Amino acid sequence: NNHSSTARNSAGSQGGVKTVAVLKEKPKVGGSHFYDLAGKACHSQIGKNGLERNTTLRDARKLGLLPSVTGITGIFAKPGLDRWKRNELCRIAFELEPIDGESLADFTDRCLVAHQKPVESAADFGSEIHDAIEKYFEGKPIPDHLLEYIQPAFDWKQKNQLEFIERELILVNPIHGFAGMVDIVGKGANGQQFIIDWKTRKTKPKVKVTSYDFQAHQIAAYGGTYFGEKEILEGRVYGANCYISSTEPGRFEVISYSPEELAEAWKSFVAACEIWRSLKKYDPRPGQ
Repeated sequence: NNHSSTARNSAGSQGGVKTVAVLKEKPKVGGSHFYDLAGKACHSQIGKNGLERNTTLRDARKLGLLPSVTGITGIFAKPGLDRWKRNELCRIAFELEPIDGESLADFTDRCLVAHQKPVESAADFGSEIHDAIEKYFEGKPIPDHLLEYIQPAFDWKQKNQLEFIERELILVNPIHGFAGMVDIVGKGANGQQFIIDWKTRKTKPKVKVTSYDFQAHQIAAYGGTYFGEKEILEGRVYGANCYISSTEPGRFEVISYSPEELAEAWKSFVAACEIWRSLKKYDPRPGQ
């Protein structure tokens, strides 16, 4: 049981026994997302013990699954994100402090669990935002507490006369061996082809929002798959990350990518696919 408690004993100052209850919760082990050639999400499997677990590379090889776009870019270091993770872990360790009699392994697990909780909370909020956006387009009621976060996105869409052709669509690229879910495929007022990816972000007042490493590559991967490699390489695909602030309700920022930027990002991403296949010693492309 991940949430069971155990007692830790150590000698007290009066020669007695002090009992300290330590919450035993193991940190979750992250898994990569995989898809089959039909576009079905296969992110988890049922293990021999009958319990659900994350899909592994071994499973992918056995089942012929394709890695996700973020699975491909996950092979690269992300210095900014790594620095934030390192600083957060140091802060958490400083604030929690080891408990008398607690082993290094248990203390490490406790710090990692505390580190994961804000990330899980942010992921949950991001899922709520995506779900609320879908409800808007389906004409379903949106929870009042979410409307103020997403209304600026709809106002932006209307102001720029954007047409959303596809939403939440799983794209499969058997040529380069990857798959993933694109948030929005659309056309602009003058027929421009574009890809949009919604992102939630913790923002700070008056601090500029910038895109993270490989977010343009994610847009390019979807654009090159949906519209075709020729279209993106010849500069006929636009893209944008649309950031919805989770800390400043109503703040909405758009970072656009030009066709030239996406063409370069596509070429880099295709090279990344080749590196992924080499590192993983697995070629998910059909017939390979």
